[in-house]
Amino acid sequence: MNAAHESHAGDTGGKSLVKVTPAPPALHAPWQSWLALVIAIAALILVVIGWVNFSRVQTAQTIELHAGLQAMNQRLAALTRSVAPRSELNADVSTTRQTLKSFSERLDGMDAALTDLRRRSEEGRDAWIKAEAASLLMAANEQVQLYANPGMALKALENADARLRLLSDPRLIPVRQEIAREETALHAVPQVDVQGMALTLASLSESVDTLPLKRVAPDRYLSGQPAAIASREPPTLWGRFKAGVERLVKDIFTVHHLKAPIEPLLSPRQEYFLRQNLQLRLDAARAALLERDSAGFQDSVRMVREWLQKYFNTQNGGVQAAVTELAQMQQQQINPPLPDISASLTLLRRLESARNKAP
Repeated sequence: MNAAHESHAGDTGGKSLVKVTPAPPALHAPWQSWLALVIAIAALILVVIGWVNFSRVQTAQTIELHAGLQAMNQRLAALTRSVAPRSELNADVSTTRQTLKSFSERLDGMDAALTDLRRRSEEGRDAWIKAEAASLLMAANEQVQLYANPGMALKALENADARLRLLSDPRLIPVRQEIAREETALHAVPQVDVQGMALTLASLSESVDTLPLKRVAPDRYLSGQPAAIASREPPTLWGRFKAGVERLVKDIFTVHHLKAPIEPLLSPRQEYFLRQNLQLRLDAARAALLERDSAGFQDSVRMVREWLQKYFNTQNGGVQAAVTELAQMQQQQINPPLPDISASLTLLRRLESARNKAP
């Protein structure tokens, strides 16, 4: 509705006159009203739908925001809880680092100690091997100087050289060269089987009682004279009687003609002392052999040979074997000149003395 207002001011006593003009009535069609109503309803529906969708989105965002906020609150709580022991953790880390540093220093010290121990162990091993070699060289010298046994001395030198071969020390080369020269000198010494000769003499001493003595009378008597005499005698009664008497006498008495001088038989007492003296001489020869007494050995062996050839039956195989073995022993040089093998031991001791004096 429209209205028009007019105001007029005049001189008539200050009074005002207002004239109101009414608006003309509006004209409305019926379909326009319905269209406006439909549009309004549709707009309302769209507004409602939009509001519902907006509410749903807002609700979802709100839920998600609440969830994120809750997660952040949890992380904040965890961080809050972890803030307190963090200083302790830093202290533990610092302590661990110091412990690791201490362990590293201790490991370095142990490594240095292990290296020093390995060096000392190698030095101790080398010193032990050299001491063994020196002991073997001393044993070789004792075998030469005290026992006159070049065979054992040679084995001791070989073992000493084998021990020194384990060390890679060029200073030991002169020592090993001297050992090689001493081994060559010992190889040149005549080797005598002293042990075998001693066993042979002991066996001969045990078999003395079984060796047969020399006998003048034969062991049995064989006579063909009666048959020959009987064949020459005439077959008469007197001849047969005479032949029987002669045969009887021949059976009782036997006469042998010997060209060699007759030696009297030994009595049982003399035979006993002969065998005992022979055993004593064989034992003396064995003792002289072990002591390398060449003069005593040769004297005893010579006397035993003479007694065997003089008083025992040389036709017997045992006596012949004993005489042959004694003759071979007499040809052996049981005490040959031995070389001096002390140079290698002197060089080794001098080398060790110089090393010990070195700073």
